[in-house]
Amino acid sequence: MLKEISKKLTMKKTFFTTQLEGFFNSITQEYQTIIHELEVEKRVLAEKITKLEKDVDNLVEIKKKYEKSDQIDKRRIKELQSSLASSKNVHSGAYTENLQQENESLKKALKDLKEAPRDDEETDALKAKIKQLQSYISKGASAYNDSLMSEKKEEIIKEISESLKK
Repeated sequence: MLKEISKKLTMKKTFFTTQLEGFFNSITQEYQTIIHELEVEKRVLAEKITKLEKDVDNLVEIKKKYEKSDQIDKRRIKELQSSLASSKNVHSGAYTENLQQENESLKKALKDLKEAPRDDEETDALKAKIKQLQSYISKGASAYNDSLMSEKKEEIIKEISESLKK
């Protein structure tokens, strides 16, 4: 009976081990299948990402070309408008727009000049130079006056001496 029980236990153990191995093999196979599917999906996504990056780069390049073309077109339109305005056709809208732009720029320049802080050091330096030049002029003028006075005195003396000689 022990032999039979031992045999039954061995058979049950073998059966259980076989079923357990089969279960682990099926789980391992499913796991390997899922890993393989994820790796394939990862490669496909990497390829899509690479393709989309190239597409984005191409779109950015196309956008830059269009923006550059747009800027050139806008610049050309402004040039044509200004040339039209320079034709001085008083009734043209471009001429009045050009005048308004010039008016605005002049107003802005005037406002900037009014708001610009005056450089006190610079004005002080200019005032000092003016005073120095005035002193030079006054010295020169007084020397010139002295020279004129001495000439007039000499002329008067000559006239008096000539009139006395006569």
